[in-house]
Amino acid sequence: MVRVSSGGARGGLLRVALPGPAAGAIVRNAVTFEDVVREHQDDVYGAALRILGDRDAALDAANQVFLKAYRSIGSYDPSRPIKHWLLRIAVNEAITIGRARTRERGRIAPEAEAAAIPDRSATPEAETLDRESRDGIRAAVAALPELYREVVVLRYFNELSVDEVAAVLGRSSSTVGVQLLRARQLLRKAMEVQGV
Repeated sequence: MVRVSSGGARGGLLRVALPGPAAGAIVRNAVTFEDVVREHQDDVYGAALRILGDRDAALDAANQVFLKAYRSIGSYDPSRPIKHWLLRIAVNEAITIGRARTRERGRIAPEAEAAAIPDRSATPEAETLDRESRDGIRAAVAALPELYREVVVLRYFNELSVDEVAAVLGRSSSTVGVQLLRARQLLRKAMEVQGV
């Protein structure tokens, strides 16, 4: 069985203990791969959903991410947070699925409606405006070129820092910063056109 151990205060860094000669070694704070899945499944699914815009496709992507991660756990660098490794796999998998779906349909994948708990104190008019605003933002993000959509999803929806986004995507922090700036400019223009 593959086991990973939590890095504790180091912010989710994991140490991988693979079966074999080291199987008898004591690994402190060891957790199973199932625990890793439980801890990071929402982030992985959320990233895939925001890139793909389709719940079923995002669920398929998330399943593939954890399957690929399990199969290639030996390539995981324990000096880095496992969340970043999983999100990189998630972004790649979502892009692969998105491209396949685009080829199949000959168009961009549609944006799925995100479930939101309505604010019971809000008026129906305010709820309608909020929903339209959220829908406009989701549509604008979904319409971004892939390069910018990746950084926006990781930075604003997964709440990673610019340095963390850079680590996940394998880009420099300055490159990610420029891509975020351009993405915000594109989003601003799209929102103005939509009147949001």
